[in-house]
Amino acid sequence: MVEYIKNGGNQMWADDASKIDMLAYEPYANLICEIATSERMNPLTIGLFGNWGSGKSTLLHLIEQNTMNSTEKRIAVVTVNAWMFEGYDDAKTALMEAILQSLQENQTFFKESTDKIKNLIKRVDWIRVGSTALKKGIPLSLSLLAGNPLPMLLGGFNPENFDSEKEIGQHLDKASQMKKDYINAPQQENIIENVRKFREDFVNIIRTSKIDNLIIMIDDLDRCNPDRIIETLEAIKLFLAVEKTTFVIAMDENIITYSIKRKYPQLDDVDIDVSTDYIEKIVQLPIRIAELAETDIKNYMLLLISEMYLSEDVLNQLINKLREKGIFVKGEIISGKEIVEIINGVTSANGNKYKQGYSQTDFEEQIQIFNSIGSVIAATLKGNPRQTKRFLNTFYIRKRLAEIQRIELNLSVLAKLMVLEYTDRDLFRELYQWQFENDGIPKPLSDIENQVLNEGLNDEEKPKTSQEQKNSAWFGDKIKRWIGVEPTNLSEVDLSQYFYLARDSVSDKKLFSINLNQEERKIINQICNPTVSEIIRKKKIEELKEMDEVTRNEIIKGIISKYNQDKNHLWVLIELYKMFQQYKPKILEELKKYKRGSITPNEILLFKQMDKETFDKLKDYYINEKNSSKKLWEIG
Repeated sequence: MVEYIKNGGNQMWADDASKIDMLAYEPYANLICEIATSERMNPLTIGLFGNWGSGKSTLLHLIEQNTMNSTEKRIAVVTVNAWMFEGYDDAKTALMEAILQSLQENQTFFKESTDKIKNLIKRVDWIRVGSTALKKGIPLSLSLLAGNPLPMLLGGFNPENFDSEKEIGQHLDKASQMKKDYINAPQQENIIENVRKFREDFVNIIRTSKIDNLIIMIDDLDRCNPDRIIETLEAIKLFLAVEKTTFVIAMDENIITYSIKRKYPQLDDVDIDVSTDYIEKIVQLPIRIAELAETDIKNYMLLLISEMYLSEDVLNQLINKLREKGIFVKGEIISGKEIVEIINGVTSANGNKYKQGYSQTDFEEQIQIFNSIGSVIAATLKGNPRQTKRFLNTFYIRKRLAEIQRIELNLSVLAKLMVLEYTDRDLFRELYQWQFENDGIPKPLSDIENQVLNEGLNDEEKPKTSQEQKNSAWFGDKIKRWIGVEPTNLSEVDLSQYFYLARDSVSDKKLFSINLNQEERKIINQICNPTVSEIIRKKKIEELKEMDEVTRNEIIKGIISKYNQDKNHLWVLIELYKMFQQYKPKILEELKKYKRGSITPNEILLFKQMDKETFDKLKDYYINEKNSSKKLWEIG
């Protein structure tokens, strides 16, 4: 279900299944319920295949709702999270026990079978012991044959742990029974017999309950490690696939395939895909959830916003109205205007259309923002509902942080910048650099905006674009779409506050680890920025002479840190070497840190800009200490 995290009047979305069908999965749920409860189809295992975050858990929730609301048939539903068994020694028996305990708790259908279920749980305990014996191997078997199995199974046998001789006797009787059941009988025969007896008892419980169908839904199987995945699938096939049972397993097919191939490697001389054959034997009916289209993701985003602001009955009315219009079936885009019009035309049962703390003005503002930018966001999130929630959560975290710190934001600007952050982190950081160097105003973006926004003009009117600009990532189709989204004048907006909220995405960790203030980091970035002309960068280096020694030392340290991250800053280091006598020893040591064989002719040409004595020192060092080619150093 979608649960809300409330903080200061804001709400966010938990990373969980949704109570309300905002993904238009209802037809899937209806179909699966129809198949699952068909007497002719049982026993049946349905594989619900979908990628991470595709909405599998939401679909399982809808299936559960539909089956539990059925008035025509007696249907029992058990939902199990396979990830719960990750820490268990034997996942098969853990799954079986979890299902039996759920049946035991279901007093509607299984009240008369309580004792039988308890006995079957005890059988599961014995099966677990047998599995442990197999896994522990010969030492445990020898221990059992010697009549003392407890040290291996229970961590040591100590009579002081028991209150009476009777308890000791009962414990030893249990060990004796263990020996009889799991050692004296041939192991293979023992396993087969336990499978047979378990299935018989399990069928008997289902018959006694007089249910029409038992549906067992397993979620998060793909989060388990490969061994646990295989154990769970084997438990379903061996023990639990009996009459009147349907399994619905939600899983990422790629993860399951990997697990099978890891457990059962492909034979070179056999023309069979082991994983495909294995899945087909376990899963009789595969149902694949298609990746959502961009229109679906945009619609989902607007409905999530609606869910945040609207009362539950008004939200349900909104979704029903959209269904009546055939929006979901036709794959049409929901417009923000359409949502607002529907909300204005419905009434609330309690007279409150909006949740406490929210207003119509707030709601319409948010809908308008995400309506305008939704298409670009949807193209970025790649058809994944979970990523959509995470995007919106980040947006509202930053919005709330701004409110707490009394930072005034244009929410449209915040949303647009976040889209760039998700779309292209490198361009996002470049935009950060531009605004950082220009007191918050990203002036270099102005030319890009003009060229993109004026592409529709004739050749005489549109701005000229160099070949270098045409090849820039700023002129890719997706980024041009981003530039065309309102507001289209980011080059005139002070973005410093927005990047302050996103500093985790743009921080230069090595620079921040040095004791630098914002102005000093700005100077370093201006000096090291290759897009700035050489004349301006030299002027900035000259300005270092006028600074106090403490500040200059910190800036030089920062530049060296930049150079260690990216050797493209070698030119800057050499300029500092030529300009400041006191830093020559330190810079010379930095220039000796190239790995063997990594130095290039271009870097050697830059070294030649230094005095001959220093160049000869570097040349001798690399030739003698790092076996660099003498011929390479004689270039030019």
